[in-house]
Amino acid sequence: MKKLALAVVIIFSLFFCVSCGQKTGSLDYSDFIMLSLDISSNGQIVQSLDFRVNSSQIDSLSESEEEKLKFTSNLTSQVNDIRTEFLFSYTLKYIQNPVEEYKLNKGLLITGSAYNSDTDTVGFNIIFTSLSAWNYYHSSGENEEEEDNGNIFLKKSVSDGLFPFSSSIKLNEEESIYVGERYRQKYIESAEGLSFKSELEANYSPELIYNYSTFYSRLHSDCDFNFTDSSGHTHHVWTVNSNSLTGENSIEVYSYQINTGMWYLFALIKTIVLAVILYIIFERKRIGEYFKNLKDIKKT
Repeated sequence: MKKLALAVVIIFSLFFCVSCGQKTGSLDYSDFIMLSLDISSNGQIVQSLDFRVNSSQIDSLSESEEEKLKFTSNLTSQVNDIRTEFLFSYTLKYIQNPVEEYKLNKGLLITGSAYNSDTDTVGFNIIFTSLSAWNYYHSSGENEEEEDNGNIFLKKSVSDGLFPFSSSIKLNEEESIYVGERYRQKYIESAEGLSFKSELEANYSPELIYNYSTFYSRLHSDCDFNFTDSSGHTHHVWTVNSNSLTGENSIEVYSYQINTGMWYLFALIKTIVLAVILYIIFERKRIGEYFKNLKDIKKT
C-alpha cells in the first residue's frame, strides 16, 4: 500500500508541478532574428518577425551618422518586403475561399514594418483576431498524435514540426534556400552601398529564435529554455545559430491529459480493497471474541 500511495504522489506531481523541468535562458543576443507566436486566452494570435539592428555595432562600423541611419532605413525596407510576401500569401488564401469574417482588416490585421528604439529591432506583427481566423489561413504543418508513454493515468498529446527557419524557399527549379539564411542575407543586403557591407558578410551570424508563448501554462516542449512574462504567458524558446542551421532542426510541444476512466477504476478498486481489508479485520475481531466467549463458557 505504501508503494501504491507513493506512485499516486509521483503521478500527481508530474501533472500539477508546472515549473518542473524548466530551463532558464535569455533573449539578450547582440544579433538575432526572431519569429514569435503568441496565443492569448481571448483567442487572439499574434505572429511577429523582428530583426535586431545591433545599433552599437553599426554605429562603430559606420563612417558617418548618415550611413547608420541609411542602414536602419534599408533594413526596414528589406523587412517590409518580407511583410509584403506574407500579405500576398494570405490574400491568395482568402481569394481561394472568401469568408467575410476573416478578410483583411477584420479577421486579419498586419502592422507596418517599423524600427522600435526600445528593443532596437525592426519588425512587424500579424494579428489573427480569433483561433478560427488562424486556422482559416493555416493548414497545419505539424504532426499531432497521442503517444503511449506507458502511463495508464495520463495521456501524452504530442505536436512536432520543423523549426520555422529550417523551412526551404524555392529560388528556381534547381535552387532553394533556408528561410533563416534568406533572412540573414536580407540583413546583409541592407548594407548595400555602405562602407561596412564586407564586414557584415564576413561576420554576421545571428541567433535564429522561435519564441512560442501561450497562456496555457501546462504545455511542455523540447525548447532550449522557457520563462513566464508579466502577463502570465509561458514562453518556449528554441534557438539555432545561423551557422548551424540545417533542414533537420525541429520543435516539439506536448501536454498531458488525465485518463479519467482509469482514475475512476483506480478509485473503485481502492474502495473495494479497503472494504475487503476492513471486513477481514472486523471478521477476525468477531471470530476472536466468539472463541474467547466459548472459553469463558467452558470454564464456568
